Amino acid sequence: MEITDVAVVGRDIPLADDFPVSYEDHRTTDHVFVRLHTDDGTTGDGEGTALPWFTGETTRSMVAFLDDWLVPRIEGSTVEDATRELATFGSDFPHNAGGKAAVELALLDLQSKRAGVPLWELLGVRHRETVPCVYPVPGLSPERAREVAESGVDAGYRRFKIKATGDIPPDVARIDAVLDQLPADATARVDANTGWETYPRAKRAITAIADTAKIEYFEQPVAPDRPEDLQKLWEDTGIPVYADEFVHAPGDVERIGREGLARGCHLKLAKTGSLRTMADMARIADRYRLNATAVSAFGTSLEATAILHLAAVIPAIPAACELDPTLLADDPTDDPLVVGPETPVPDGPGIGVSLDDSLFE
Repeated sequence: MEITDVAVVGRDIPLADDFPVSYEDHRTTDHVFVRLHTDDGTTGDGEGTALPWFTGETTRSMVAFLDDWLVPRIEGSTVEDATRELATFGSDFPHNAGGKAAVELALLDLQSKRAGVPLWELLGVRHRETVPCVYPVPGLSPERAREVAESGVDAGYRRFKIKATGDIPPDVARIDAVLDQLPADATARVDANTGWETYPRAKRAITAIADTAKIEYFEQPVAPDRPEDLQKLWEDTGIPVYADEFVHAPGDVERIGREGLARGCHLKLAKTGSLRTMADMARIADRYRLNATAVSAFGTSLEATAILHLAAVIPAIPAACELDPTLLADDPTDDPLVVGPETPVPDGPGIGVSLDDSLFE
């Protein structure tokens, strides 16, 4: 099977609603989409979603990287040669996770379609047929955050994620408001996106929360260059702490497990640039008895479904994973993923979601 054409499209997609986080009042997301055409008429679709504050990438930089560097290396080659070229070039050429991820997903889509199997079969052994998911609560005012949480409860969710913005008094008020709204069988994880910065500030925020009984864990409350603070917060508060911004590669998971820095870690395609690498990181986490949370960070239904396949093969996940394409105002796919408290993993060939043809016109 030879790749006869590679189509690349970049798009900034607005969010469906305001989504304040510690970095900014988030309003748009950065995406690059790839479609591989082969000589037998098969197509493979891929997506790269950038998180500029994590990797420095943007829509325009992802498109330029693909057009100038990666597409010329795979166009006209077989799928097998393109896969090898991506692995070699990806290790030699640093960064650019979004562009690499888009091409790898498109190749995986092609390979699993050709084999007639769902994507998860190329990633590992399936541990679950459905994936539990959380309901996100942005860094809004306590009143609005409570309303968002109430919508999630009404939809049947019992696992929530509350964003903190780094401003401790409003963060605590928001967390208290949401926790008070949740039923007795519900839990929430709190994501500060490094916004509490240091151990003293994070400890002050955590101890100010009225009732932490429903808190599942705190996600990266401190700066990524302070991994020891994660461990100290976990030890001193008794509440699990997970690493996110600290985790970009398998070696980071190894360090967390070896040094006991956190209870778990977050795996994102925008950081690693490879779904296969994420599967390897999940297996490393399992060796150290760490949980691994699979996350689609503002991806469309294409990326979110790929992460769903990954979540199916992760040995140990926490209470729920994170994927919600409805956060976007536009989802340019042919069959948008419907996410619920328990989301089924597709069992057809490939990723199971294709990009809309109009995207490439």
